Amino acid sequence: MDMNTLIFKVHAIIALLSVVIYLIRGIWMLTNNPAVSGKAALASASLTMLILLGTGLWMAFVSTTHGVDNFVIIKAVGLIVYVVLGVIALKPGLSKPSAIVLWLAGLGAFAYTFLYAKNLAPAIL
Repeated sequence: MDMNTLIFKVHAIIALLSVVIYLIRGIWMLTNNPAVSGKAALASASLTMLILLGTGLWMAFVSTTHGVDNFVIIKAVGLIVYVVLGVIALKPGLSKPSAIVLWLAGLGAFAYTFLYAKNLAPAIL
């Protein structure tokens, strides 16, 4: 297995782990579980996002598969929207209806980015 294939697989696994953590934290938010803003939840979410970004940058700049083109830009924007919406939605003090809408919008951003990467969604930029 070459290095690019390995990085791609790590990226895919971390993306899956990231959305699982996001779903768990969202369920905790819905059930008013204080663990949603606990150190372990924040650390695991931050670590997965950092690895996701790192492997994405590796694939964008080191791999010759895509280079920096619309594909990379749309995936980067999707990741940024997903992260920003998640940070806002899962922050304590936000009203429950607002948090739910932002959390679902974050899931939508993740889903769109995933489907775009699989060439199942059209580019919107």
